[in-house]
Amino acid sequence: MSDRRPLVSRFAVVARAFMACALVVCAGALQAQQDAALIARRDSLRARAEALRVEVARLEAIERDSGLAADVRAGGLHLRTTDTLRAVAAAALADADADARRMLGAEADLLANHLQFTLREHRAPYRWTYSRSGGPSAVEADGRISRVSLEGTLDDRDLLGVSLDYPVDRAELASNALMIVERAIAHRLPASIAAWLNYRVPLRPDPPGFWPELYRTLATADAAAVRRCVAGDRTSCRTAFALDSVPVDRVAAWYDASDYPALARNAGDPLQRSGMYRSVARDEQDDCTVRNHLDTCRRMLALLPVEAFRIPMPETARGSLTRLALEMGGARAVERLRTSTDTSVGQQLAGAAGAPVDSVLDRWMQRVIAARPSSPLPSAGFVLASLACIAVCVTWAVRGQPWK
Repeated sequence: MSDRRPLVSRFAVVARAFMACALVVCAGALQAQQDAALIARRDSLRARAEALRVEVARLEAIERDSGLAADVRAGGLHLRTTDTLRAVAAAALADADADARRMLGAEADLLANHLQFTLREHRAPYRWTYSRSGGPSAVEADGRISRVSLEGTLDDRDLLGVSLDYPVDRAELASNALMIVERAIAHRLPASIAAWLNYRVPLRPDPPGFWPELYRTLATADAAAVRRCVAGDRTSCRTAFALDSVPVDRVAAWYDASDYPALARNAGDPLQRSGMYRSVARDEQDDCTVRNHLDTCRRMLALLPVEAFRIPMPETARGSLTRLALEMGGARAVERLRTSTDTSVGQQLAGAAGAPVDSVLDRWMQRVIAARPSSPLPSAGFVLASLACIAVCVTWAVRGQPWK
């Protein structure tokens, strides 16, 4: 009897272990089956959601394009719009094509094969009203056009669009269409000069007062290289424009030590500057930006990434230099710029102008310096008249005559 008890206990242990294993296997199999079912349901829901997303996008595209029954062509440019906007769109597109063709020449026709305009109308479904008792409330609108939007597509790339008030002003619409052409041309240029131009090739004429205002901007710039440039130093102009290359030590190449406090206040974007300010104590910040301690400024500027120090010549100056090169190069200047294989911006501008880049730069400097505003000091006639008036008043006072 006693000999059987160990066997029975062993058998019971083995049986319990077997049952436990069986339960684990069964539970695992059930869990795997449930997981497979959940995965299959998840995949089914994802597929359905993607199908719905595609269908919504298709319906939205149909809604956006509904009513775009008018095809407008001017020169090589093509625009789709509604019958309501057809007349103003045709006139504005013709103006934009004429302005662009002056600089682009045959390149305008080549661009037209890739560029598509769309002018849409937007109608407000409701409008806001206000009453003293009920406050603001939305009521159904009469469905009139509230605004329009001008969009451009270069092949498969969406260009920056604009929203305009309705009724549409023809000149404003033409100006914005030309702006889209400028961006489209820039995207077809070599990457180096496209980025240098901030992806906008200047095609429109300079507005009145452009060159005097440009002189004032450059003469008061934070960068010493820019100030020396408008003082007539061509080497500083090449450096400030980064025509040959961007220098390794941008701070030393573009700025004087006296510029460091202003540079510490303005360099980079707000996120980059906040990182620099967090790395130094407030007293050190004041040492640089308030008390102009240059050694402290150098330490602060060393904390900024190199990208914080951008080309000191502003975008307007770079655009004016490029436009001058295109004017010098004639009808095929944009084509030469687009097909250029040169690596530096200076070489690319020289190729477009058909002349050495120093010739382009000299002519640009002459225009800027010639536009320097006249001296604010009074003229000689004004000074003599003032002195004569003072002499009369003094004589009258000395003689003791009463004022009348």
